[in-house]
Amino acid sequence: MKRKLESRFFRLFTGEGTALALFLLMYVFMLERIALIEAILFTPLSVFCFFLLEWVLLQGTVYWFLKWKRIAQKKKTELHESQYDWFGRLNKTNLVLLILAAGLWVTQWVFTNSANWWALFLLVFAIGEHINYYHIRLSYQTTAEWKDWKKRGWQRPVLARELSNHKRVKQKH
Repeated sequence: MKRKLESRFFRLFTGEGTALALFLLMYVFMLERIALIEAILFTPLSVFCFFLLEWVLLQGTVYWFLKWKRIAQKKKTELHESQYDWFGRLNKTNLVLLILAAGLWVTQWVFTNSANWWALFLLVFAIGEHINYYHIRLSYQTTAEWKDWKKRGWQRPVLARELSNHKRVKQKH
């Protein structure tokens, strides 16, 4: 069981880290190569939404790395209390940043009559990743996971469940 979890956590953190790095490389590559659409891809709002997406992906990478590191060193997968507190603060910070980005997008759309669809795409992607980590599990990668989803419906992600448990334990003490 330990080996299976260790392998799963390793795949999750390396997958998230790879996505983080590839998105950054693609964005930089586009910056150098595609001067034509620079006005769309590299507006301040687009860059803000891109880095917001990267920030949320980094949180997932760090979370799965910490889980992998814990199980590789010990038989437990629980994080330290301070780490749960940190992820709880990140959850709240993400919500503020996502609301700010959405407000900026709406403001830009209303007052300039121009919709920055690239920024909106990045914002929706960032919102989806935030939801996937902190609220409702949205990603299902294996056939077994899809079958489980069909049977049980939407699940809470591991991080969300652990944060809830941590909060409950803290309130008891």
